[in-house]
Amino acid sequence: MAEITLSNETVQYINLASMHTGASIRDCVVEDDRVVFVVEKGQLGIAIGSKAKNLEKLRSLFKKSVKFVEFDEDKARFVQNLCKPYEVTKVSLEGNDDASVVRIEVNPGDKSKLIGKGGRNINMIRKMAQRHHPIKDVQIV
Repeated sequence: MAEITLSNETVQYINLASMHTGASIRDCVVEDDRVVFVVEKGQLGIAIGSKAKNLEKLRSLFKKSVKFVEFDEDKARFVQNLCKPYEVTKVSLEGNDDASVVRIEVNPGDKSKLIGKGGRNINMIRKMAQRHHPIKDVQIV
């Protein structure tokens, strides 16, 4: 598990998102055209808001795509949350507790979408999983 270091920019994103949503935000990763927030367990509905109103407000405020992911202490469940909205059929862990390799099985039609253009989606999933759990790698099988 990596030490989570937040830049000033990231802290500003978290503060703005917390203020607009009322949700407890645990982490945030900002890329060129998107922001991914990790919210505390049970806070996903609060973060998104009624009829996704909070999500839309943040999209227009940041001028970026915004995604909320619910944190979970269970590694497999957290990785499954990171993969949403794609349907994961199976998540398996290999290796010891200090450095697991997570293997994700998805519907064949969703595989390329989950990987993303140039691997950007799977790289984000990998990065977020490693920031919150002792995970060595995330692979799609």
